[in-house]
Amino acid sequence: FFDRDMRHQTCNVCKSKFSCAPPTRHELMASFTGPEIAAQPSMARSDDMDDEAPQCRFCFGGEEDGELISPCSCSGGQKFVHLRCLRQWQRMVLVTQPTHPAFFDRDMRHQTCNVCKSKFSCAPPTRHELMASFTGPEIAALIDTSSIIASHEAFSAETERQMQGMPTVVQDQVKHWVRAVLLITSVEKDDTGNVLIYVDSSEILQRMRDRLSEELILTLRGRRWRLLPIFALQGVEQPALRDELTKLETPCALGFESAEDATCGDDQIVAVNLTRPLDQAPDRYQVAMAMDEVCQKYRGASQLQIMNFIGGPVDTTALSCCIVL
Repeated sequence: FFDRDMRHQTCNVCKSKFSCAPPTRHELMASFTGPEIAAQPSMARSDDMDDEAPQCRFCFGGEEDGELISPCSCSGGQKFVHLRCLRQWQRMVLVTQPTHPAFFDRDMRHQTCNVCKSKFSCAPPTRHELMASFTGPEIAALIDTSSIIASHEAFSAETERQMQGMPTVVQDQVKHWVRAVLLITSVEKDDTGNVLIYVDSSEILQRMRDRLSEELILTLRGRRWRLLPIFALQGVEQPALRDELTKLETPCALGFESAEDATCGDDQIVAVNLTRPLDQAPDRYQVAMAMDEVCQKYRGASQLQIMNFIGGPVDTTALSCCIVL
């Protein structure tokens, strides 16, 4: 059965054959230590493991970390899994799939166990349920230039309900996400670097002092920033920064650097909303110049119908991109 078992010859994920030839059974046996040899004749080993404290095959945690289920035909150490760990695995499968919904049902990894190949006893969540559970970085991993993001009807209805209690200025921003179809035109890595904050109010300066942690970290808009010895604190030694900050008077300028590792969730994304056409371009002269340039390169381009859509975040008078449909 050694040659019939392909697990030592092929990858259990992509199913391709390993480029390095597996050792012979004799070579494997010759390399075994005492405990490994002792394990060979114990044919009931898998059953014995059932008597041990069950643990999740993903996180190796026990029942104290959550209810353990047996969603497939695996036994022994592969038998149990936390439902949340299984859902996390299914989410990772979704991230690696093409974004077209048609491919979601064709990829069986979220429906069947990749070890025993049996179907999971718990039905996998729908694509919408999985997408709703995603965090920022996971969503960002699905986003690339030319990808499309569409607002689900349930999301749009809930957003409209919440908009009723919002100020008009906020509604004008949020409404663009209702029943939106956003075509991603560019994705750029966040290279914020150092940030300058100009403080012209003594009250605001005091609030910043109060919110600064022992590590000189300030949380602003959900991100953590570390105070630097630059601008108004230029030349101050790190241990003396807090004391010198106490002595500062307004107006003053403070410098900060990100205290977090950059992730794709921080990428700068520009998109065009294909459900929000404009009656005319904000800058018709710029559009005419762009069309002249295109017509010089492509015969018949002058016959194209030009439509203008809201995009962002960009300069409201700028022509962001040209899309040929």
